[in-house]
Amino acid sequence: MSRPLLAGLERIAVEDRRGTALVEFAILLPILLSIYLGTFQLIDGSSCKRRVTSTARAIADLTSQYATLTTSQVDSLLTASTKIMAPYAIAPSTVRVSEIEIDGSKVARIAWSRGLRIAARPANQIFILPAGLKVPNSAYVYAEVSYTYTPVIAWITGPMTFTQTQFMLPRRSAKITLQP
Repeated sequence: MSRPLLAGLERIAVEDRRGTALVEFAILLPILLSIYLGTFQLIDGSSCKRRVTSTARAIADLTSQYATLTTSQVDSLLTASTKIMAPYAIAPSTVRVSEIEIDGSKVARIAWSRGLRIAARPANQIFILPAGLKVPNSAYVYAEVSYTYTPVIAWITGPMTFTQTQFMLPRRSAKITLQP
């Protein structure tokens, strides 16, 4: 090529800005999409975690309002409490409620337990309580909820498991009796 032709092409390439916005957009699009999808996943995961917390609180609260319960009543309470997880699927959740009794020497044991999609804790099993909760001759309702959250875009973070526990005192009696 001749020197004047090359100089003319260089001038056109330097002065022509028509495709600049398209190139900048193509470079920024993956970054902007990642920020948007990441923010969406963060908000959705946070909402799911709040529902797990609300479910644990609800099952402990509902159970603590009884002086006597039957196993079918406890099972109904467990099933009803999972409705709080809506619009998230119920299948990845596990819910368990137990009563923990502390004897006069501050030894805590499981008095009874029921679970939904998880095994109940064995009766009379020693339970490790925080020191501040070891009040002799008392009882607690102990709720446990676990949920395996799978994000819509699972390749970003993968499945996450949210767990929540809740202690509550029985309201109408010193302890709650479970009848078959």
